Amino acid sequence: MKHQPVPGDPAAGTANRGRDETRARILQAALELFARDGFDDTTVKKIAARCGLTDAAIFYYFPSKRHVLDALWRIPSGRNIRALVPSEVMTEERVRELTDETLDFIADNHEVMRLMTAEALAGDRTASALQQESRAVWRRTIHAHFTAAFGEDIADSATDALHSLIHGFTMQAMIEHGARMSEVYRDQEFRDQLFNRARLVVPLSPSEPAS
Repeated sequence: MKHQPVPGDPAAGTANRGRDETRARILQAALELFARDGFDDTTVKKIAARCGLTDAAIFYYFPSKRHVLDALWRIPSGRNIRALVPSEVMTEERVRELTDETLDFIADNHEVMRLMTAEALAGDRTASALQQESRAVWRRTIHAHFTAAFGEDIADSATDALHSLIHGFTMQAMIEHGARMSEVYRDQEFRDQLFNRARLVVPLSPSEPAS
C-alpha cells in the first residue's frame, strides 16, 4: 500500500510546500498575463504555458479561470502604510513618509492594481468593490494622521486634498507608462514631484513651517 503523508510527517510538509509553490507560480503567471492582456483574452492554456504546467494541473488547483482571478485579489502586500503611528505634529518628514509609503504600496502591487482598475472599468463588481475598499482603508489611515495633528474638521479637507493629488498623479503615470508604472513610482524624481505638490495642499504643524 502506498504511504500517505499524515500531519506532522516530514513528507506531508514537503508535499504542502510543493503545492503552495505551484499555486504561487500559477497565480504569478496569471497576474502577469491578466495585467498585460486582460482577463478575457487570457486563456487557461496561456497560463499553463507561462508557468510550465498542463491545463489539467491548473484545474487541479483552480476550478475555473474566474477562481484564479478571485484568488489574486487576496494576495497580501509586503508593505503596510498602517504601520506608521499617527503623531500630534504633522511635519514635512511625515508628509514624505505618507507619500512614499503610498507609492511603495502601489509599486509593490502594481500588477494587481492595474488589473483591478481594468476589471472595474469593464464592470466587474468584485473588482469595483475591492477598489473602493482599498481606497477606504487608505483614507481612514491618512485621516487618522491628520486627526491626530489637527482634529476632525481639518482632517477631512486635508485627507480629501491628499487623496485627489495622489490619485490624479498616479493615474496619469499609469496611463502614460503602463507596465512600467512600478519603476516610475520608485523613481526618486517622481517621488520628489509628488512630495513637493503634497506640501502645497496639506497643512503642516505651526512648529514645522514649509520651507
